[in-house]
Order: sequence, then C-alpha cells, then structure tokens
Amino acid sequence: MNEGPKSRIRLKFARLAPAKDLSHLEQIKTLRGRAAACGLKCWPAKAGGTVTPRMAFGPAVSVGHESLCEYADLYLEEFAREAEVLEKLRPLDDERFRLLSARRIPVFFPSIEAAVNAAEYFMEGDFPAGFAQAAVDAFLALKTLPFEKVKPSGERKTLDAREPVLAASFDPASALLKTTLRLAPGRNVKPETVAELMAGGKPVFKRIVRKELYWFDSSGKLEVF
Repeated sequence: MNEGPKSRIRLKFARLAPAKDLSHLEQIKTLRGRAAACGLKCWPAKAGGTVTPRMAFGPAVSVGHESLCEYADLYLEEFAREAEVLEKLRPLDDERFRLLSARRIPVFFPSIEAAVNAAEYFMEGDFPAGFAQAAVDAFLALKTLPFEKVKPSGERKTLDAREPVLAASFDPASALLKTTLRLAPGRNVKPETVAELMAGGKPVFKRIVRKELYWFDSSGKLEVF
C-alpha cells in the first residue's frame, strides 16, 4: 500500500537579478518545472487539475527583490541521497535561479512558512542627504511608529513599523542598509517602508536582497533557518 512520500528534500535557491521581477506564483511555477524535469521520482500533487510535483514553499519574496534564501520542500516517491538530488537539479541552474543546497528532512516536519520567524535584508541605494547610523539608532529607540499601509485594492490599514524591526545598521561607505524584520501574518512591513521611515525620505534603491531567513529557538535567540 502506498502510504505517502518516502523522502522530503529541503532545497535552497538563490533568486538572481534576472528573476527579481517574477511574482511568487511565477517563481513557484518555475521551480516546480525544474523538479518535474530533473529525473527524480517526485510525489505527485494536483494543481489546477494538472498533476505536478508536490512541493511546499517558504514565505513570498517581494517583486523587485533578489534573494539568497528561497526554500522549497520537494517530496519524493523514493529514498534519495542529498548528493543525488544536487546532481539531478544543478544542471538546470540558469541566470535566474541557482541551487545552493539540498538536505533531507523528516517528511512530517513543520512547513517552512510555519517555522520561519524573521528575514534579513540588504538594501543598497541612494539615501537622503545626511542619513547616517544616528538616524537608524533614533528609529530603534522608538517604542512604536504607526504608519498607514495602502494595499493595491485601495484598502488602508494602520501598522506599527517599529515593532517588527529586530536589528538594523547602515554603512555610509557602501550606502548599504541592513535590517532584520520579524515576520507575522497580517503585520508584515516591507523593508523599503522601514528604510523610508528611518531615512525621513524615499531612498532610490539599486538593489534589495533577502539575505537570510531565521527562526527563534527555545530561548528566543535567532537561528539561521
């Protein structure tokens, strides 16, 4: 009797500059296509009436962002060694996505989305004149900073821009702002919004990269996902 997948492989991809304008759904479609074409015996799933490899994905990355931490869990019909998965998938790397790692995890582990608690971003660009670490420190000293988020639908919602910011620093030599943001459904704040509020004006971003994802351990310390 076929009771379910025999292996679950956690894949980590880099989303490179040519892929930065893909939507989350377009990215999922691309990565599913790679899994279907790689030659591994994938566990099937139905998507819109079509049978595709069963996969589970991490939190969506914003359109316009690059990333060094795009995760996808791939379910297989058979046991597979990590080296074999890398051997099958790496030839499909291109200018958009590059496979960084593959590791076997228990089939019934919590989902990526449920386990991830925070994300680190690197933002490079032209910041308003006078912006420095002192402005970042002043922002971090705040207890709250309400702002109004306007969705594409026109819906307006008031959020706290200070609450999700766990760490931030600015390097004036490279014009690079680093920030680590807590992820919480319904309360997420984009790193661009945080940067604008810190700088007191709208930066012109050259590049935004989601650098790493994190989870909180039992003591509340951030650990790399």
